[in-house]
Amino acid sequence: MSPMLLLLLLVCLVLVPVLLRWERRRFQAMGKGGAWLPMRLASVPIAVLTAALVWLPARAMPGMAALAAFYVLLLVVAPLFWVGAHWVVGRCVRPALTFQESARVAALPVAAVIGVALLAQWLQPVVWSLLRAVGVG
Repeated sequence: MSPMLLLLLLVCLVLVPVLLRWERRRFQAMGKGGAWLPMRLASVPIAVLTAALVWLPARAMPGMAALAAFYVLLLVVAPLFWVGAHWVVGRCVRPALTFQESARVAALPVAAVIGVALLAQWLQPVVWSLLRAVGVG
């Protein structure tokens, strides 16, 4: 496994529990701690459905149309479905969540993935320099 992938994995293993704990405490402070866990657990099947919504139609098309469909689905349809599904689940849990609270729950994993990717890109030259200095890379 590449050193950059190991670094990315390590950052994720540290960052995800910290972010989840922060989010849970925020919801408990608002008096909606009971709605947080079902919302967060619902994110897993929503993620699978969102991935299928993007991948399956694009996979069924031939040639460059598949690439165009993939990008349209990824950049337009998937975010709408992701936030909309979280909103629906947020309305069903007790205590019910507002659209803003549901959108925050939906946005945290997306922001975490983007943040980790940017952090890994920023740390890549440092890691490669360290690896060369110790004779690994």
